[in-house]
Amino acid sequence: MKYFSEEAISWAIGELKATTHPFLGITFLACKERTLPVGKTTPVRLDSWRSEHLLHHHRLDPNSEFFFQPFRGAKNWVRRDYASTGLQAVNTQTFEKVLLHTRGKPEWGFANDYVGQANARIQELRYGRVPLAAIAIWMSKGEQWQEWTTLSDLIAEFVRQYNITAKERRELFSEQDTVDSDFPLFRPNKPDQKAVAYSVEPPPDAREPEGTLSAIRMERVGPADELRLDLGERLTVLTGDNGLGKTFLLDVAWWAATEGWAGRPATPFRTKDLHESLIEYELRSDAGVKKCVSHFDAPTQSWIRQTEYPQVPSLYVYARQDGAFSVADDRLVRVGEATIDFTARQVWDGKRNKTGGLIRDWVTWQTTGAEGFPLLMEVLRCLSPSDLGLLEPGRPKRLPDDWRPMPVIRHSYGEVPILDTSAGVRRILAIAYVVVWSWQEHLWESERLGLEPVRRVVLLVDDIEAHLHPFWQRTILPAILKVGELLHGDVEMQIVVSTHSPLVLASLETKFRSSTDSLYHLSLRDSKVVLESKRFVKYGDVSSWLTSPVLGLRHARSKEAERAIERAKRIQLTRKPEKSAVEEVSRELMEVLPADDPFWHRWTYLAERVGVEL
Repeated sequence: MKYFSEEAISWAIGELKATTHPFLGITFLACKERTLPVGKTTPVRLDSWRSEHLLHHHRLDPNSEFFFQPFRGAKNWVRRDYASTGLQAVNTQTFEKVLLHTRGKPEWGFANDYVGQANARIQELRYGRVPLAAIAIWMSKGEQWQEWTTLSDLIAEFVRQYNITAKERRELFSEQDTVDSDFPLFRPNKPDQKAVAYSVEPPPDAREPEGTLSAIRMERVGPADELRLDLGERLTVLTGDNGLGKTFLLDVAWWAATEGWAGRPATPFRTKDLHESLIEYELRSDAGVKKCVSHFDAPTQSWIRQTEYPQVPSLYVYARQDGAFSVADDRLVRVGEATIDFTARQVWDGKRNKTGGLIRDWVTWQTTGAEGFPLLMEVLRCLSPSDLGLLEPGRPKRLPDDWRPMPVIRHSYGEVPILDTSAGVRRILAIAYVVVWSWQEHLWESERLGLEPVRRVVLLVDDIEAHLHPFWQRTILPAILKVGELLHGDVEMQIVVSTHSPLVLASLETKFRSSTDSLYHLSLRDSKVVLESKRFVKYGDVSSWLTSPVLGLRHARSKEAERAIERAKRIQLTRKPEKSAVEEVSRELMEVLPADDPFWHRWTYLAERVGVEL
């Protein structure tokens, strides 16, 4: 089965807007579908016919009070009462000779010469005939079709469904057998009709378009000649060896989404590539997919955008591996700031005129009953590890060498000032604090500016398992997936993380959704860096994840054990293994493998067959 592509629907709208009068696209088709009589009137609620027609074919945004109008006219979106106001005047005045109607009576019919009258009036108004292929696509834009269906089949179905006569087809429609473009007419997925309409113009009552970073493509920049990363709507996980570009991809994703670099700007690795390097990215929102291409400008050592930067309001937080953070918010852009960067120390001690820092804000929120504190505690409970128990606050206390009241974490064995907690606890505290602080600031700025809060938060985390014990590695990512629900009921999070941890990957086995999540692996192949999309597979235990294609170890053992086992395997493949070689490898295996290692089952059989006692 297949559907019309979004490109085909956009093409149809363009064709209809160039020629077609709304009377022929709405009233005429509504009457033809209901077989309005010719030469006489019949009791008819024509407003109801038109309203039902508009509801079925023109309500492309369910959250809007407006209908999309794809025909030639001053407005792209019309109000709900369009059937009884604008179209009513068209029926009784502009096309009065086409329809039979007695004023004040709910009776309607087609005039005897309605086709000729409609044709003449269209020409007088300097409109064109209805493009047949375009109107057929528009009227069936959301329907599913058989694989063998052609455009001619669709036109025939339109003619049948709307009872189009030969004379009507000849005088009111222009014949089209093909779509004159190179885009695909059909696609396997249902089209996003709202996005198509928004690409023309959002309705008057539309909220600001919100969306996600959907793809990044790079040429001759970074570690590879070309990379393309299609991000999951909810979660994207990047894996791969050190030095192959995971952090680089996160940095570029941040720049694409926020228009600012969190650290050093990316530059081409090779001088000869300076003028050929580009970064292309896509943002998907309610208004559809917007693309932006940037080329590297060698004289200024900067990236120059070749197209308008597509702003998509959202709240962005980037947690870097070294403890630094960056925050970007559309509300901050409105007051002259694109992003705020915090060093690891500023996260804790504050940044002038920006934030008091974790230590001061925690105590202030706790002692004043501010809204931020309950939210911070909820986020911490969500992120708490299974071994230490809940990260709950104690009573702030002074330390001998610090004048500030210090937040305290209550553990099962006692209370610990946050500066004395482990590196793993401090990293989670920092992530929780920056997410909560940025959300509270966003709410405050939104209220001050009279705007609705955004419905999407984007969180990037580099080396998500950094400093975390295996207990925590197994729970951290599923916990972060829940944080959006804590911020607000309708907030959705898009999360992009890098990891080397098999436990982080194993923790997703019951959480990963192929429809909204993606998994990528960076590898070195023939001295070239390759980025591959991986199908998420449940490998079970951690050893299986270590030897999976995602992490790529040959054995989940020491390097010495790996060498010994590989040597043993080569001997097993020989037709007549030499006893001396089996004895030598057996001694090596005894040094590197425990007695209960499963490989012994395979090796013992061979050793006994050649007469070697183990």
